[in-house]
Amino acid sequence: MLRELSLHILDLIENAIRAGASIISVTITEDRAKDVLEIAVEDNGPGLSVPVKVATDPFYTTKSGKSTGLGLSLFRFQVEQTGGELTLHRSELGGLAVKAAMQLSHIDRSPLGDLASTLASVVCTNPDLDLQYRIRVDASECEVDVSKVRDEFSPDERCGLTIAKHVYKQIKEGLSALKVTE
Repeated sequence: MLRELSLHILDLIENAIRAGASIISVTITEDRAKDVLEIAVEDNGPGLSVPVKVATDPFYTTKSGKSTGLGLSLFRFQVEQTGGELTLHRSELGGLAVKAAMQLSHIDRSPLGDLASTLASVVCTNPDLDLQYRIRVDASECEVDVSKVRDEFSPDERCGLTIAKHVYKQIKEGLSALKVTE
């Protein structure tokens, strides 16, 4: 089982990229007054080609050579273990939207993990991906749009590692400023 929520986010992003998405939005919301943590990953890919029940079945996968697809089913299990709910539907971007809501203070809630490293690794290996990241804690928020970070550099400087370093720094600073619950 994935011990950090950031690894579930990574799995969702990798699935979206594999499906052909070029725009991915990750939004994390902590509402401390309501004791809720929400995670939303949306993309502009083709969306689900099967019913939601099939997509979350651990014995369904679209990857050739594999007989299981544990990512969504494990994420759903972890979310439901905290009294939460995982939903899949059509994204406003045109593809798939995966949304999880869970109790922030629940003893069984996995930690967020290293979001900055997780998202920077995606950027490093996919420098042309339009990744939009937003984290909200109560009334404050931090937002990083990779396309805007990419535009800060000349075409000669736009390697994945350079962009990833800047994305990592911006996310780390935002998490620190917002005092995100681990």
